[in-house]
Amino acid sequence: MSLERDLFGMDKAVETTARVLVADHDPISRHVLARVLGASAQLEVTGSVNNHQPLRQWPLDRVDVVVLAVAPHEDATGLVRQLQLRKAGVLLVGTGWTQRRLDAAFEAGAMGCLVKNIKVAGLAAAIRAVASGHTVLSPELHTLYARRTPPAPSPPPAGTQHLLHTLTSREQEVLRNLAEGMSTAETAVRLRVSPATVKSHVSHVLTKLGARNRLEAVLLFQQFWGAENSAGCAVP
Repeated sequence: MSLERDLFGMDKAVETTARVLVADHDPISRHVLARVLGASAQLEVTGSVNNHQPLRQWPLDRVDVVVLAVAPHEDATGLVRQLQLRKAGVLLVGTGWTQRRLDAAFEAGAMGCLVKNIKVAGLAAAIRAVASGHTVLSPELHTLYARRTPPAPSPPPAGTQHLLHTLTSREQEVLRNLAEGMSTAETAVRLRVSPATVKSHVSHVLTKLGARNRLEAVLLFQQFWGAENSAGCAVP
């Protein structure tokens, strides 16, 4: 099983319907997108909104994923952080992606970044993946992100062992499940807790490890776990 496929790909979809809000400043674009996505399997479009409107005017009740269109030079990180606080997964769709923009988006809490010319079927699959707790990235953007993602075989950074040992046993358990390619929902089922509890543990893990997103945390864990296993011991 490929870590990159599970975290960036769209192999695993939610079995239940994902509730989606489309946010785009272009009225034609958002209405067309909302209509097309509404016809997609396992998606329920709850509405569409001008993303320049104040967040308090957005219909966010019970929304699982917000599809947020961003302009090439638009800084949406503040909006992403606010939406994350509302427990909504954020999927950014735009053009003009750079390494810096991708880093900023994932650091702010975005669950995915896609190029705007993605086909509707691919966007629908990405939404379902985000709703199930996965991080998604357009194939065209993998190279940009890989430039700053440390390769799995490299030695773990100094201090990694100390940082990982600051995690509680449950936080380590959650991270181990994510490293196995499990989604937030699947981890919640295995640990017999709610998805919100898993997300809370992930948030604490990111803070303690200083990781900008769950991919960094998983790679850090796998690097150290591999080093520990090769030495004949496992992460406690």
